[in-house]
Parts: sequence; C-alpha cells; structure tokens
Amino acid sequence: MNDQVTRYQEDVHTPTEVADPKAFAPRLVKSYPGAPRHPLPWPPERSGHRLGRLLADLGGITRSQWLTPLDLLPFTDGFEAIPDADPLQWLVTRRPTPSGGARYSAEWYVLAGPDSQVPTGVHYYDPARHDLVQLRAGDYRGWAASRPAATVLLQTNVFWRLAAKYGEMYYRLACLESGIQVAQALAVADGQQATARLCFPDADLTELLGLDPREEGVHAVVELLPPTPPADRGPSLAAFPRASGAHAAVLAQSRPGPEPLPAAPAADGERIGLPLAAPDLRAGTRTRHAAIRGFNGDPMTAATLAAILTAYGQQPAWDLPANLVEYYCVIADVTGIPSGAYRYHPDAHQLEPVGEGDPRQRLREAALAALTQQGARTANLWLMPVGDAEAAEQRFGARWYRVQQAAAGAALHRACLAAASVDVAGRVHNDVLTHLLDGWFGLQGRRRSLLMAQFGTGHPAGQRPEFRLTW
Repeated sequence: MNDQVTRYQEDVHTPTEVADPKAFAPRLVKSYPGAPRHPLPWPPERSGHRLGRLLADLGGITRSQWLTPLDLLPFTDGFEAIPDADPLQWLVTRRPTPSGGARYSAEWYVLAGPDSQVPTGVHYYDPARHDLVQLRAGDYRGWAASRPAATVLLQTNVFWRLAAKYGEMYYRLACLESGIQVAQALAVADGQQATARLCFPDADLTELLGLDPREEGVHAVVELLPPTPPADRGPSLAAFPRASGAHAAVLAQSRPGPEPLPAAPAADGERIGLPLAAPDLRAGTRTRHAAIRGFNGDPMTAATLAAILTAYGQQPAWDLPANLVEYYCVIADVTGIPSGAYRYHPDAHQLEPVGEGDPRQRLREAALAALTQQGARTANLWLMPVGDAEAAEQRFGARWYRVQQAAAGAALHRACLAAASVDVAGRVHNDVLTHLLDGWFGLQGRRRSLLMAQFGTGHPAGQRPEFRLTW
C-alpha cells in the first residue's frame, strides 16, 4: 500500500488554507521569449487546419461571457464579498472545458512529425495567441507514441494555478482535469483515430518538455493518425462469419485492450432497463456550459436520462480498464424511474437500485456551498463515479489515484457533453463531501465515491450572454 497516496485520498476532501496566495502569480498563459512561433489559422472553425482546430477545441480561448454580481453571489458569503470597483471585470473569457475556479491549469504540447501540418518538432500551444511555440527541432514522437502516429499531444497540469486557490486539494483537481481534457480530445478529434494513454514514462516526457516536475506534470498522451483518402470498398463478408471471426481474433491479439480490474459482484435484485440512446458528444462541445444559477426543478424524461448515462458509462479509446470506476448515480423526478440511488451498468444499459430514501435530503447534507445545496433541491440527476482504491493500487501502484481521478473526470465530462447536446444543464462539483454518501451506496473496503455532477433543466436566469470568438 502506498501510504502517501492513500492518506491523501482519505484526508483531503475540501480546499485547505493557502498561507500566502499572492506568492502565486495569476499568470494563466505561459511565455517563451525569443522562441520561434508558428501561427495557426484563425478562426479555426473555418479553416481546414486539423491540428489548429483541435487545439482550439481543447485549450483555446473560444468564448466570452458577461457576468453580473448575481452570478458570483452563490460562490461568496454575500454582496459585500463581491468586488465592484471595475465594471469591466465581469467581461470574462472562457475555454472549451471546465476547470476548478476557472484557473485553467491544463496545458497542451505537440510532438509534430512531417505530416502534422506544422514544422516538425516539440511545440507549446499558446492559447492567448493561437500559436505554436517551438521548443525543440526534430522528430520526438518516438519518445511518447505507442503506435504509428502522425502527431502526439501531451497534456500537462500547472500545479500552482490550482494550489493558489485550493491548497492541498490542487492535486485532486489536476487529476480530474486531465480526465476532462482527454474526454474532450477524444470527442473533438474528428476522423483522426485518436487514442489516449495515462500510463507512460512521466520523467522522460517532463524532461523533453523542459518542465520542473515539482511544478508541472505530464498527465496524458493523445496520439493522432490523420485520415487517409477513401477507397472503393469490396462486397460485404457478412456471409462468412467463421472466417471473419478467425481474423478478428488475430486483430484482437495484436492490440489487446486493458484487462478489467476485479469487480464488485452485482446484486441479484431487479434492474430497470433504459431506452436506447446515441448522444452526440461532438455537438455537446459547442453548447456545454456550467449551470451557473442552478436548476428550476422540472421533471426529466427517461430518454434524456438514458442519453446522459450512455455517455457517462462509455468506454473511451485509452489504456485504462473499462471498470476503473463504477458508475453510480442518484435520481429524483425522472419519469418512470423511482427516486433513489442506483448503480448504472453500461454493458446492460440498466440501473441497479442500491439505496432508498429521500435523496434530496441526503444530498443537501453532503453539499457545502449554496449553489450545490440549491442543486440538491432542484436537479434531477446526480452522477457520482466510484473507485476501488485497493484494486486500482494493485494494478497501477502509486499512479492509482491519478488514473482513477482522471477516469472519474472523463466520465462526468462525457455526461456533460451529452447533456448539452439534449439541452440539459449540468455542473461538476467538488464542494461535496461525497464520502458521506458511501454508506448509503453500500460501499465497503476502500471503495469510495469520488466527485459529483448535477443535471437538470437550467434555471431561466442561468445562461449568461455568451459570444463565440472562433467564428
């Protein structure tokens, strides 16, 4: 057992005090003075530059919002805590993915090859200028790629950006954000056969990028293979299932998927089947936003629930087991589904009841902030991924916490994209004492609920005026 990692999971549930926040400069974009730059086409959505559009969809400054003091009131102790000296402070820029406190700790680097549409070398993506800054010349894809790849993307987290606001909790948020970034990358990498890895030689890649590993960590690798021209296809071989099966077995052996972890046995009770759904995560990236004013309490349909849960439990193209997290949820006021706590089984697309009683009261007791408590009263769905620390540690060693949190973050981000695609509001929350719900879920041993996302019909005053900057 890795005592340091286990102690961190058990002890750090909320932000800790930061003795001197001013010691952490509020810089949200890096600079490399004197390094060569390669401008990317703007606006990215109108260009045919695959890499430029992908980077904008991952970490670019893509939208702006006009906020009022009422928008920040749920996050403060009262109006007197809201600074109002400069009215222009409420015009804020946003990126495509959520980040704790809008600190945007995630960064992206590019290992480009001859077919990457940019000069071969190691580059930093500068979101403020939509440029690539060249750090090294030469082809370094072999340092990170596990398969033939035209371009390799490296996702890092700048720890001090989160630490300045959340103290010891920064590492938890950085790990969650890496999962969100990977889920976004796999959703927007159209036709580039994107695959992701969260297990790799961290020290080598940190050195390649010239980073101080105490201040910034490489958390994910995304490998891209651009599409080839379409070819005329021959007739279908569906009439020869035995021959096709023999060939498929060879392909599966040549690139085997991750072995599943030992799983907790499912209960023998009745399950609830859900309608089939095929959510469009790519479409959700265009309209996803945090439910800044909560929800209005309208009921949710079973079809909408099914779309969100389908994305929640979807297995991404990465090197982690499909059951690294289990997919728990709490439901209230969903047509045809009794209120209560459930475990969602993605393979069967079914809900298994695990807890009865008034879910809203239990959620209010676990919520810390006013906005989260409001969501406990008015949302319809709360997703809470559950991880088994013992099984994960046996497979991944000290890395278990990082990959488990990343898997939880990815699951919730997929659910948020699916919700946005069907006009449902959502918000990921870390200000929830999820461990208070573990007994209700019947969790034993080192199985823990990791974090929460709330979903429902958005409050009428919830969506602020927003403008896309990339058209």
